[in-house]
Amino acid sequence: MINKNFNIKNLKIKSKIIIFSCLLFCLYSLPNSFIYAQNADKLDTEYLVPMGNVLQIDAELKTIIVRNEVENCPLQIGDAILKLQDKPISNYGEFSSILYSLPKDSDVSILVNRGGNTLSIKCNKEILEKINFNNLISGFATLTYIDCNNKEFAAVGHPINVGNSKRIAIKDGSISTTTDITIQKSCKGSVGCINARRDFTVGHFTKNDNYGIKGSIDNLDTSKLKKYKVASLDEVKLGKAQIILQNQFNVCQKYNIEIIGIENQRTPSPKTFKIRIVDKDLLGLTGGIVQGMSGTPIVQGNKIIGAVSHAVENDPSIGYGVFIGWIMNN
Repeated sequence: MINKNFNIKNLKIKSKIIIFSCLLFCLYSLPNSFIYAQNADKLDTEYLVPMGNVLQIDAELKTIIVRNEVENCPLQIGDAILKLQDKPISNYGEFSSILYSLPKDSDVSILVNRGGNTLSIKCNKEILEKINFNNLISGFATLTYIDCNNKEFAAVGHPINVGNSKRIAIKDGSISTTTDITIQKSCKGSVGCINARRDFTVGHFTKNDNYGIKGSIDNLDTSKLKKYKVASLDEVKLGKAQIILQNQFNVCQKYNIEIIGIENQRTPSPKTFKIRIVDKDLLGLTGGIVQGMSGTPIVQGNKIIGAVSHAVENDPSIGYGVFIGWIMNN
């Protein structure tokens, strides 16, 4: 009788342990399965529309910057003016009002931002008056992608900068589509450029980071354009790939390139892979990579892998691309 009760107690204890273990397993596995399922769904639905449109980019800056250099003046192209005579400067009107109120032979105190560093500079008023300052920029680059989920765009593939400025703070910027494209071809030792006529405004931006500009698309229909899945870095392979770029007939066309080198990046960096233009039509048109192609989307198979970020001056058929993940997440 004693042994029987003891065995029954043991069975009850073992049963409770088994049931408790099963409950623990279920509690652990169900939420983790849910998390993994969520991650899988997120990856499966992470699609972008690679574009390739040549854009005119116009922006008003948060500060005025130096646009030329003059002999005997310590200011350099790209210097952002923060203060004049210890007074904060936010526009050219404030700058000129202070400057022209000073006596003719004054030595003027200027606080500038140069490449991220703050410097105090002295300059004679008469020399300073020969410098061209403004807070407006304009140029051409390429539209990388549109995220149809939030109507966000990315373009350029590297920061907008002037001279020594590494990354200019944007007060308000706009992007516009273009027509009537003309191209000055690249050749060895000289990078060519794209010129075009501004068409209509399609978006606005204020963000200017290490991998280009981002903003909202206001007036561009993407409903008939193909979506590409976003590649992970380990999915990028050496060999055949394509860029998408607007041609002289205002059509965004695929051109063949090769991925000839891949950096094993674990943190964001602008030169993720080395590319070579091999498409004869594009080489005949541009000579290789030209100014204005920055931001051109790069696709491989049915995935978007990045954007053109840099050209190599000594061989314009070769350049660099930045990984799409760095563009999206910075």
